[in-house]
Amino acid sequence: MYFGTRGNVIPIDDVPDCATWAFAITKAYSASVRAGYLMYQKEYPSVASAVATIVGSLGSLTYGSLSQWTWLGQVQLWDMMMSRELDDPTSWVGAYGEIMKEKWDAMIDGFAGCPMIEITNPQSGAYAWLKMKEPYLGVQTSSSSPTFFLQVLGVQASTHSFVFRGANPADYYGPGYGIFDFVRVQLYRDLQVYKEIARRAKFVCANPNTAIGDFISVNTWHNIARRGVRRLSSKTGLRHTVQSRRAELMRENPELTEAQAHRLAETTEMTLALDEAMEKNCAPEYTSSCVMAQWNHYGAGRDFS
Repeated sequence: MYFGTRGNVIPIDDVPDCATWAFAITKAYSASVRAGYLMYQKEYPSVASAVATIVGSLGSLTYGSLSQWTWLGQVQLWDMMMSRELDDPTSWVGAYGEIMKEKWDAMIDGFAGCPMIEITNPQSGAYAWLKMKEPYLGVQTSSSSPTFFLQVLGVQASTHSFVFRGANPADYYGPGYGIFDFVRVQLYRDLQVYKEIARRAKFVCANPNTAIGDFISVNTWHNIARRGVRRLSSKTGLRHTVQSRRAELMRENPELTEAQAHRLAETTEMTLALDEAMEKNCAPEYTSSCVMAQWNHYGAGRDFS
């Protein structure tokens, strides 16, 4: 499913000889229900003991019958997925691999030759990892939401800036790169979603002065973002609301329509609230559980007016 760069063949020979392995099968059947399993070698008693400790609570009363039902349900799913050869295109995994390839093909085609942003891992894995290009490095400042995607393409994604955990991106991607110069896009939605992202990408990449609907053009985004995001109103000195930010945006950027200014103000306030929640509640560990909790509370759909 996730080895597109290897012709969707599982690289068994490359599996290291570890004492234990952990596998997630979550995304093989659901993008929201979490499931997985452990494998371990019995000749390592300490590892076997640790695994037993980890899974020993699953049968306890605190977990109730749900754990047993969930476990048996996972086994049924696993049996179904393994009922045919993995390289059979009609098997669950084989068919999933074909779908992933179609999604990757759409994304790769959409961002091909784009002067603003590029895909770094074509056909590799379940997430597209994109990086900005010069002169757009350092423009995004949100620790949670890449504003190029959100305000130009109209797509909510993640910078995943916290994954660097102290490492310097410039050591891996070259001079000028910072932790906010990336976009992570998961590939678990319907194929049509990625075809639409590709269509929009082609449109804005071809002409930085064009805008999609009520979103803004690349050049407008670049010009506004370079000036930085003020939390306080320059007129009143108070914390911005969507309304006050919209008014300020229209005063400073007369090319914006009222609809564009409102959408830009709304997404800016949402991003600031999410960034602040991440820092307040999740720093410095930034565990996935905490990060996802902030996304669910402060993400799209909440009224920031």
